[in-house]
Amino acid sequence: MTRIKLILTLVAVCLAQSAAAFQTNEERIANYVSLLGSNNYDQQQKMLSRLQWSGLSDPALYDVIEQRLLAHQQTDDRALAGLMAHHARALGYSGNEKYRPTLALVSEQASDSKLRSHAKRALGDLSAFSGWWALLPGQPTPAPGQSIESATYMQMLNTDNVFVQRLAARAIFHERIADAGLLKRSAELIQEKYLDVGMDGETEDTIAWLCKAIGQNAAAQYRSFLADVAEKSPSRKVAKYARSYVQ
Repeated sequence: MTRIKLILTLVAVCLAQSAAAFQTNEERIANYVSLLGSNNYDQQQKMLSRLQWSGLSDPALYDVIEQRLLAHQQTDDRALAGLMAHHARALGYSGNEKYRPTLALVSEQASDSKLRSHAKRALGDLSAFSGWWALLPGQPTPAPGQSIESATYMQMLNTDNVFVQRLAARAIFHERIADAGLLKRSAELIQEKYLDVGMDGETEDTIAWLCKAIGQNAAAQYRSFLADVAEKSPSRKVAKYARSYVQ
């Protein structure tokens, strides 16, 4: 029995680690739903957190998350309550108003105060994510050798919305994606804006994340470019993060 549990755990970990290797959203949704059926709380939490930059709003995934949240909103198990907090936030990332009544219910009646708090925050996320996902033109067709995730992040970088661009930059950074096309597009966005004297705080934060994305994943290739950004940008924040990858 111990050996079987070990094998199942390893399988769940492998599935989670291969989350950036799918060709369609249907494939990754099937993977995510399978992971939700495992006992690996850590991998579930990581997957649920990644949904904030996934571009996904399909009820085929979020209905499962909703059902699990409703089933476990009343629990004395602190670990399970923490996992349900991630479920609640994920419903907010869906941008789907159908989940508002469930989040409102959990925000008022869940037994754990942290879970109630996260459900309230998710209520605030719903409208924002609905607008952001509406900017994407639909499921992209990955280029040969490219994952559906990378193709989606390219769509996000190609919007004119700095919030959506920032989500893509965070995805590239946190998931350590070295896709050459994504990094090239990230550098182009930095090039377009890093010299702006009147850069607002939201744009500044996005450009800083884009510097982190290319600096982490292709420091040697973009070292001279980042050095130029660090030297010339009027934004201390942008200059700081660009400089951190020049050494």
